Amino acid sequence: MSGRSPVDRLFEELEVECGASVQCITERVSALLMLDIEVEVLTEEEWNAVPQFVLVEGDRARIPVRGSDPRWYRLHVVIHELAHLLCGHSRCEALPMAFERLRKPAQACVLAGVGAGGGSAASDVCQEQADQEAEAEALAHRLGAYVLVPQLASADAVWS
Repeated sequence: MSGRSPVDRLFEELEVECGASVQCITERVSALLMLDIEVEVLTEEEWNAVPQFVLVEGDRARIPVRGSDPRWYRLHVVIHELAHLLCGHSRCEALPMAFERLRKPAQACVLAGVGAGGGSAASDVCQEQADQEAEAEALAHRLGAYVLVPQLASADAVWS
């Protein structure tokens, strides 16, 4: 046993360098998984018609982001969804992710009517969803640090 977590192994396989752009990471994930990944910046009208929870369909992955959300939040959504893809998840319980509707993964189960007295099968589904969200979020934090570190480093130089 190597002692490395699954997130560590995925991160190493991705071979991301510090300062990589989100586009570079997206292209790397696309090549590793042999998926056509499309990041769509949507208008409010388009956003309201987005299918819930869909991430992968066949050999395509679609990551919707709402154009009116803050730029940093859109970056987080894309990185989080790329992490789901790397982890092998075909859906994200939080999609579509909007800035004003920030919620914890466990709440997605309650909102969908799963858990809270639903029996052990429903509880298992909720736990699996929470585990997938936690796994994706852990990888997203590592990827996000690689994207953001150089920008913050250059900002520090301006303030010196």
